[in-house]
Amino acid sequence: MAEHAGLARAAALHRDGRLADAVAAYRALLADDPENAGIWHNMGVALAGTGDAEAALAAFDRALALRPDYLHARVNRGGALQSLGRHAAAAAAYAAALERDPGLYEVRLREGLMRLAAGDRRGAMAAFRKTRAVRRDPAAMGGDHPSFTRSSRLKLAHDAAQLRLLADAGREGADFAALAALYERAVAELPAGAGSAPLPEELAGTHNRALHTAEADEIPGGALDRSLDGAEIETRYRERQPGIAVVDRLLSRPALAALRRHLLESTIWHDGEHIPGFLAAYLEDGLASPLLLQIADELRAALPAILAPHPLYQAWAFKCLTGSQGIDIHADSGAVSVNFWLTPDAANLEPDAGGLTVHRAPPPESWKIADYKRDKERIRALLKASDAGALTIPYAANRAVLFRSDLFHESGRVRFRPGYANHRINITLLFGERR
Repeated sequence: MAEHAGLARAAALHRDGRLADAVAAYRALLADDPENAGIWHNMGVALAGTGDAEAALAAFDRALALRPDYLHARVNRGGALQSLGRHAAAAAAYAAALERDPGLYEVRLREGLMRLAAGDRRGAMAAFRKTRAVRRDPAAMGGDHPSFTRSSRLKLAHDAAQLRLLADAGREGADFAALAALYERAVAELPAGAGSAPLPEELAGTHNRALHTAEADEIPGGALDRSLDGAEIETRYRERQPGIAVVDRLLSRPALAALRRHLLESTIWHDGEHIPGFLAAYLEDGLASPLLLQIADELRAALPAILAPHPLYQAWAFKCLTGSQGIDIHADSGAVSVNFWLTPDAANLEPDAGGLTVHRAPPPESWKIADYKRDKERIRALLKASDAGALTIPYAANRAVLFRSDLFHESGRVRFRPGYANHRINITLLFGERR
C-alpha cells in the first residue's frame, strides 16, 4: 500500500510540473524496487522535462534493459538522443520503435527529420513516403476520419480542377478525365458557399488519396540560385534586428520549375480545415520530395550562422483559394522560419501586396506557443504598445523571407488571377524546435 501511495505521489508531482521533486520521488521508489521498468521510464520522462537529456537517456536505457518491448521507452529514448543532437542515433531509436508499431506516423516523421539532420536525405525520403502511406490509408487512420468523410465545395472544386489538369496533361495513373467529371458534378450539386459537409458517396474511394505524385528529384549541381550570397544574407539578418532577411532568386530555374510542377500536379492538398480559404500540405503527408529536402540541406550549408544549429523540424505549404482573407497573425514553433513563394508574378493582381508582414516586437519569454492562435487580442495589444514597428514584404515569385520563428507575422489580402495554376502558393521551412 505504501508503495502505491509513493507512486501516486510521484505521478502527482509529475503532473503538476514539479519535475525535480518528481525525479526525487521516483528515485526513492527505485531504491526499493530497482527492477521496475515503468518507474525508470517515468523518471526518464521527468528528467527530460528538466532538460537533463543525458540522465533521461540513461533512465530509458535502464527501462529497456529490464523490458526490451517497452514501446514508449524506445520512442522517448529517441527524443533524448534528438535533444542531445545525436541525430543518427535518434533515427535508429525511432526506427526500433517503429519495428514494433509501424503505424506511428509521428514517430516516422521524427525518424525522417533525424535522418535528414544526419545527412541521409535518401533515408529521410523513405521515411516520409511511409508517413504518407499511413496518412492516406483509411485502414490506418480510421474509415471515419474527417479527411476521408468530409469536405467543402471549395476543396472539391480545387480537386476537380487539379484532376482536369492531370487529364489534359495526359498523366498516367487513374482515369483522371472520369474523376474530374465526377468531382465537377459533385461541386455543381453543392450549394454555393457550403462549408464542411459529409462527402458525397461517389467520391468516397478517391477523396484525399495519394492519386498522383509529380516527382521532384534533386537538381544536379544545386537547387539554390548561384547568385545567392550566404554571407551577405547573414549580415542582413543580423543587422535587421531581431532577425529578418529578404532573399530574391532563392532557387535555380530548374529547381523552381520542378517544385512548381510538384505542387500543381501532386494530389497532396489534403487539409482544407486549417485556415478558411486555404489548403495545406505537410512534410509527412506528401509535401516531402527529394528536391525539397535538398533545398533545406543547401540552405543550412549556405547560411551556417543562422541555420547550421537548427535541423529542419517541419515544412508546410499553403495554397490560397480565395482572396477574401489572409493568414491571421501568428508565430511559428521553431527557431528560424524560411517562407518562400512559388506562383508566377503574372498571377498577382496587386504587385505591391500579397506578401508577408513580420512584426519586429518579439513576444515576452513567458508567452507560450499555445497562446498564439487563441489570444489574438493580447497579441495585437502587445504590438500596438510597441514602437518596434513591422516589415511588410510584397509578394514576388522565388522570393524568400527568413525570420525568427517567434516573431508574429501575417499575410494580407491576396488578389490573384482566377484559374487553378494561379493560386498563390507559399512554402515554409521551419528550422529548429523551440523548447
